[in-house]
Amino acid sequence: MLFRRDSSFGANDIHLSYRPYLVDEMFGNDVNKNIVKNYLDSKKVPHTQLFIGDPGCGKTTMARIMALGLNCEKNGVSSNPCLQCDTCKSIISESNLDVKEVNVGQTGGKDHVSAIVSDLPFAPFHARYKVIIFDEAHMLTDAAKNLLLKPTEGKYKHVYFMFCTNHPEKLMTKKRGSSEEDAFLSRCSVLKFGKLEKNLIEQMLTNVCEFEGIDYKSEIIKLITDECKGVPRTALILLSKICAEGSWDINTVGSIFGLISDEDTEDIINLYKALNSGDFKAAVNIFEKIEYASVESIRIAMTKFFVTGMKKSKAENARKLSRVLDILTEPIYEQGKPGEYKFYNYMFKVTDIVNGA
Repeated sequence: MLFRRDSSFGANDIHLSYRPYLVDEMFGNDVNKNIVKNYLDSKKVPHTQLFIGDPGCGKTTMARIMALGLNCEKNGVSSNPCLQCDTCKSIISESNLDVKEVNVGQTGGKDHVSAIVSDLPFAPFHARYKVIIFDEAHMLTDAAKNLLLKPTEGKYKHVYFMFCTNHPEKLMTKKRGSSEEDAFLSRCSVLKFGKLEKNLIEQMLTNVCEFEGIDYKSEIIKLITDECKGVPRTALILLSKICAEGSWDINTVGSIFGLISDEDTEDIINLYKALNSGDFKAAVNIFEKIEYASVESIRIAMTKFFVTGMKKSKAENARKLSRVLDILTEPIYEQGKPGEYKFYNYMFKVTDIVNGA
């Protein structure tokens, strides 16, 4: 269950306001959640951790949750920080001097890391532990990684390192062809974060809509679920755009997503050409290669192509294309295989019309 917490910086977009701060608020990745809870509640948290997985799947969020769990004043080291004590509040507002979040893409060079390393021997200023979170950790330079080798061995009991990346292979420091275990990665306890199942994304979006009092449509929630490809952050960003537009109209939503436009991909263009030439077999072959977009997005793209064609056609051909659009303007609410089956039928009917049936 997510809860709204407005940012102290005023950036109150939905995907920021509903960022989890407790392990139990996270959706999915249950194995990781159980591991983290056990780490914290047993007070046996590894000092160097590596969180890997696709962008937007909860790596950095979990690192922040662990920073809270390690440092809560009221509840001690716990998987259930109070979120109300001064330390919790300062971590949430990103103003705690002992919890540093390093954007490696901007400050991952040797000099910046050297400054962090030189400060490690000193006791925490206010919190119980120092927590250093390296976001986009794969962008650390070799020199920076070498500086971190000794500290990440657990040299300092008051320091925890958390490295977050979607490219763990780029963190390797061993020489090419060497059979030795990688010096940097071998120091890390690894948690891999996966994309969420569709039912969990749908639950999350429904949770947010009901909390916000949004008059949502279930079919649009299903479409967002399909489009976000299992990434919760993407799902919330898409929901925010749809709420801002306000109509909750399925065709408008397709335009908002903007995942496919007339010029986007060769496959989409070729699918239109196959349909417009009445070649059902070719259309099927092309459609089955398109794995990067939902069936509903493909339907919307085809509708745009045929509308454009109809506007440029003479009356006889325009009438034929109008019959095609009677098929294609019917939204496909179903996801997965049921949606695909429906679009196969659409394609057959379209090619049948084009061939003069």
